[in-house]
Formats: sequence, C-alpha cells, structure tokens
Amino acid sequence: MPWELIEGIQKGDNSTEAQLLELCRRLGALRVQERSLSLGDAEAVPAGSAAAFLRSWDKNKRFLVVLNPGDQPLPALALQDPRLPPQATLQLSTHHPPPAEPHVELGALKLRPYEGLLLSFPYTP
Repeated sequence: MPWELIEGIQKGDNSTEAQLLELCRRLGALRVQERSLSLGDAEAVPAGSAAAFLRSWDKNKRFLVVLNPGDQPLPALALQDPRLPPQATLQLSTHHPPPAEPHVELGALKLRPYEGLLLSFPYTP
C-alpha cells in the first residue's frame, strides 16, 4: 500500500485518487454489511454492450453490478431478466454520488463511458 499517498489523500485532497479511495471505502463498508456481496453467488445478466451480474445470498437483498467497459456512453440500456424487478436503488456509481432520488428504471439505464453502477433491490420469493 502506498501509505504516504493515502495519508495525503486523507488530508482533504479532492483529486481522482481521493475519489477512488472514498469509493473503495464505501464498497468495503457495503461488503461488510451485506451478505449478498460477501458470501453471495454471482450470475451473469444479459446486458448488451454492457456487462452485468447479479449478487444474491439466501433471502437477503440483491445487488446488481452494471459496467460500461467502453469509451462511448450507453444512453438506453434495457436490462430485462426474470430475476430483476422493474426498479432498483442506486447504491454507488464510479462517476457521481447517488442522486436525491436513487430509484432507477432497469428498462432505461444510462451509463457514461467506463461507468460502473451498484444497484440493489429487495429479495422477493
């Protein structure tokens, strides 16, 4: 670990490295809290030009990871899979903080170039 860099970042730096460190901290905290992220299975979800997978564990909250690996935006990504509800809650984004209204329609997702999203939704039998 580059401890000197991390110490500098923690002193209020607003650089890309500081934002990445904060994202890693938030992901780590979620992983500790949510069994689906720490113990769960990962299953691929059809996502066209994007990559997506579903994390689930027993009857716990489900998590959907959606990644745009390309350098072009994906303005109208439609995730339609029987395992997915119509809406999910945006937990994290690599590009911006969660909006005030974090509910997103899975049938009309928009991703920026190289963006990753972590979405959640409750377990339903």
